[in-house]
Amino acid sequence: MRWPEGFVCRRCFQRATRHHGTCPACHTERLLPGLRDGDPVCAPCAGIDYDFTCTRCGAEDEHRRDHQCARCVLRDDLTTLLDDGTGQPRTELVPLIDALCSQDRPRNAFIWLRNPDVTRILRALADGTTALSHASLDAEPVRATANHLDALLTQLHILPERDTTIATFERWLATRLPAYPPEHTQLLERFATWHHLRRMRQRANTGTLKPGAANSAKQEITVAAQFLAHLADHGATLPEATQGHIDTWLAPGPSTRYVARNFAHWAIRNHHMPDLDFPRRLAKTAPVLTQDERLTLLARDLHDTTRSTTVRLAAVLLLLYAQPIARITQLTTGDVDLEADPPTITFGDDPAILPGPVAALAREHLADRPNTHTTTGKNSPWIFVGYRPARPLDPNYLMGKLRGAGIDLRGARNAALRQLVLDMPPAIAADTLGYAYTTTERHARDAGTIWAAYPPER
Repeated sequence: MRWPEGFVCRRCFQRATRHHGTCPACHTERLLPGLRDGDPVCAPCAGIDYDFTCTRCGAEDEHRRDHQCARCVLRDDLTTLLDDGTGQPRTELVPLIDALCSQDRPRNAFIWLRNPDVTRILRALADGTTALSHASLDAEPVRATANHLDALLTQLHILPERDTTIATFERWLATRLPAYPPEHTQLLERFATWHHLRRMRQRANTGTLKPGAANSAKQEITVAAQFLAHLADHGATLPEATQGHIDTWLAPGPSTRYVARNFAHWAIRNHHMPDLDFPRRLAKTAPVLTQDERLTLLARDLHDTTRSTTVRLAAVLLLLYAQPIARITQLTTGDVDLEADPPTITFGDDPAILPGPVAALAREHLADRPNTHTTTGKNSPWIFVGYRPARPLDPNYLMGKLRGAGIDLRGARNAALRQLVLDMPPAIAADTLGYAYTTTERHARDAGTIWAAYPPER
């Protein structure tokens, strides 16, 4: 492409032909591919002799094919890909076409469709080779692609709603349990079904199921299998277990072996194991940052504009309000009120005040949240929008980012919570921060203060 200044490279051409706004020369809202005195202007005002109008929809944009814009070309490609054999796209998948073509950056869909697994699965769903169901997508070996498609089709109401935490755990069980000896598999399956899945479904029905529940259940089942293997190595089955077996299991091993405690208690209640003592692990130390360390990290995350607002805001919520990462990722835009005087954020029953610098960081992040230019991200309710449709940012991903930024997560949370219970009565801290009263009382004792004289009414 030749500009008035001469030829431009492909990258500069793409940047220029994707910039829309009000032309400062003619005051019209249109594509601004040119420059005049350093300001972006429309093609006629810049002297660019090229018509960027799409021959189909009439929009001004970069031509992707046959003088048509990316949005129109994408609709043609998707219509062909999702053909049900009649020359038309499968009726149930039309909302998918509309959603992909209406996103802020339709070019992103072309990048997504380069994935051969995406096109293969979509083609099979369109022509009926694969049933349009959660079960069919669960059977796909390419988990990341299938999970993304499942979440996308669910958010578009093409597939019915379901709890993804439970679905993920059930898929894990189906692949993991057959690897154990048959006699162990039966016990572990009962434990998974009647202890973990039953609780997950109850909490899902009340809206209190947390994403981390599946990870905890996986760990408990994995460690329970190791305990059963320990018994087998000593020539015993679960009904033949003795206190000595438990003690020799716990004494030399890592602290994660105590995770088998829930399995042991379940087995005792259901008469699969004698009534033995499986002790609870007692933490010997609790990591706590010094106040200087905490304030240094807090100042850095408030003012270091070279780092992403996602990491900075999450770090501030951890360091200032002692919020666990799993809870931070569940925050929605409705939990923040930046129009209040003063601005507030809600973690528990009572809103917490956002100091000026924190409110400014929250405004900056909410004004341009990452992952909101995709099909389902633009209307996402989450403060920290995830990469998967309709999901917040994965807690483990955010934990990794914060650890990479040099933050000891447990030490930071303990330090913040201890300072907060020094500044206010533990009961108020619990209501404001979303903690149990016993937790804030314990931290108040560890911090060396009590509020016994605080009046019951506030």
